Amino acid sequence: MATIRTKEDLVDKIGQDHVWRLREISELKNLIQEPTISKIRKRVLCRSGIALLYAHWEGFVKKSGTYFLEYIAAQRHTISELKSNFVTLLVRGKIDKASESNKYSAFDEVTRYIIDNQSTRAKIPTKNVVETQSNLSTNVLKEIMWCLGLDYSFYESKEKLIDLMLVGRRNYVAHGEALEIESDDFVEMIDEVLGLMNIFKNQLENSCLTESYKAA
Repeated sequence: MATIRTKEDLVDKIGQDHVWRLREISELKNLIQEPTISKIRKRVLCRSGIALLYAHWEGFVKKSGTYFLEYIAAQRHTISELKSNFVTLLVRGKIDKASESNKYSAFDEVTRYIIDNQSTRAKIPTKNVVETQSNLSTNVLKEIMWCLGLDYSFYESKEKLIDLMLVGRRNYVAHGEALEIESDDFVEMIDEVLGLMNIFKNQLENSCLTESYKAA
């Protein structure tokens, strides 16, 4: 896969991942709103659709969030040029190793590494950072937003929607529960999730274009 080196590269990659998901979700919405569809088919579409809707939400956060990290990693910034969350990501291994020793002196290696390598290129990890745990609740989302240096407050008013209406319902359906989902309710859910995806997309693109991921 080609390296994401420029702002245009990142915006294009995020846009490509967003557009095919948008098409599938929009087609699902059209099918459910088809006036000639039977009640049983509408029921099946709503139940299976909640799993698909969740999958696109999780997939978009994971894919585009990872693209964002790949872009930052390709910029060859020094440690001193980046926000503290990215510095934490690159010393995570050293922190874990120090934690195992249970000695304060072991953490001095982490401290000295950060102090002594301010002008060293920051090797930002890109794999297994945007970890959705196959259950993208708001607690998990909050951690991902911190890792990416993005503002979580945009999602605070949507916590019930994400945890109960999206993740919770998806889990019920995935576990074979006989959960009824009204079509009007589901169509509203589609619009809400598309809105969440747009917010996340805009945050990533704005951070890239304004370089707000850099240290002040």
